[in-house]
Amino acid sequence: MIRTDREVVERLGTPGLARVLGDVLDHARLVRLANAAGLSYPGMRAQSQKKPRLVTDLAERASREEAAARAVVRTLHKETGSAAREWTALAAEARPAFLRDAGGSRNGRLGVYLFVAAASASEPGVDEALASILASVTPPEAPADGDGALGAAESPEKEAQRLRKRCGELQKKVRYLEGQIAKTKDVEKVYKRDLIQRKGELAEARMLAERLKREVEELRGVKAVAAPTRAPEGAAQGTEELERTLKRLLTDQRRIAHRIDKIADAPLPAPALPSQAIEELGTSVVELQKEIAALRRERRKDHQDHAKRLDGLASGIEAARAAVEASPKASRSAARKKGEPERVGVFIDVQNMYYAARQLKGKLDFDALLQASVLDRRLIQATAYVVESKEIDQSGFIAMLQQRAIEVRRKTLKVRSDGSMKGDWDMEMALDILDMAPKLDVVVLVSGDGDFTSLVKRVKSMGPRVEVVAFPRNTAKSLLEAADRFHALDRRAMIRVAETLAPETPEPPASG
Repeated sequence: MIRTDREVVERLGTPGLARVLGDVLDHARLVRLANAAGLSYPGMRAQSQKKPRLVTDLAERASREEAAARAVVRTLHKETGSAAREWTALAAEARPAFLRDAGGSRNGRLGVYLFVAAASASEPGVDEALASILASVTPPEAPADGDGALGAAESPEKEAQRLRKRCGELQKKVRYLEGQIAKTKDVEKVYKRDLIQRKGELAEARMLAERLKREVEELRGVKAVAAPTRAPEGAAQGTEELERTLKRLLTDQRRIAHRIDKIADAPLPAPALPSQAIEELGTSVVELQKEIAALRRERRKDHQDHAKRLDGLASGIEAARAAVEASPKASRSAARKKGEPERVGVFIDVQNMYYAARQLKGKLDFDALLQASVLDRRLIQATAYVVESKEIDQSGFIAMLQQRAIEVRRKTLKVRSDGSMKGDWDMEMALDILDMAPKLDVVVLVSGDGDFTSLVKRVKSMGPRVEVVAFPRNTAKSLLEAADRFHALDRRAMIRVAETLAPETPEPPASG
């Protein structure tokens, strides 16, 4: 009977299979088998592992995985073919004694015959001898001091130490590379300055040479015309002097041109690290500079936006104060009669509440919101302030609000030429609340925006109480302290995304 690969592995057990692998295969064949079985060592190659560790890891992998067991058993079958034929030639009654003799010989052949016996059919005497040998066998050259297979507690710690060391080395290389880049740039600047200077000298030399050539030609023409008469001795000497000067200048010109060409063709000193790493560092620096510039621009815009909004709110508050002081009789006529329920006005910042609910992976339930805001009081007005985008249809959401007797005020999101967006209701909400405050006993602000803190204080000074309804994690601390009452919303005030008609509100504008 031929045993399956799994049966052979189970019959030998992990220690027995490790002993077989250690006796049958050398290091090179163990490495090939480890790669075939899918063994991997992070940061290291299988070839760099010592034989005891490979033997132990292969035995454990074969005991767990079918593919590894199949690869190991088939390799061992190929390596023990001659021993299998020798085992088959033995008489059945001689095989147990032969197996025990192999176990006591200590000649490195025990693993070979252990595998042959485990892969062959069951025989009473052979099974007993195999079981007794496997009970006492240990893998050869068991690893010590963490040289082979590491203990479960040691391996992660040593791996972390190795990674920390490697990280430190890489940081040193990066610093060294940055220094080399700076030095290379300095050398490049020097070369460029020298090249510009040499080019200037060459241009001057060429101009001087051209002028001297013209002068020599003029002198030669004069000499040819005056040939019948003998030239004065002083003129001849001047001509010779000019020719010598011309030759000397031409020689200097050629030498300077040669030197300039040599400097221009000379390559820059090669960096100590690969050019790819230098390019990556340069790209990272450029991207970082762009991000910093973008953040600065965005911060400037935010400051300007907040300043404008604060100025607008202050103007609105002053206008409302003047209106209230100008009509004290109207305020008194709007006072609530005794025994009547309190008059409530609800003002909903849809943009703020939508994104606060989305952070909790849901959308706001407006029925629950109105119930929590009104309670047993008399609702005078409920207004929702919505920002619309041309790309998103919010008609269903607006119809849902109107069905609940909520007045909807709509504003279209404006996109500026620089890509930033404007679409907030802070100013209009403040003016509406100040207009309605004399007619209300309670103002319910459904928003967590801290920009409304000054508005809350002003409304309270006019008489009505101010209550804030929002999610706690998205509510400004200053707004909490200014309000008379804070109603914290939780998941009970939310509905699942699949069931809601909440708006597909555009992303928050980059600047107001």
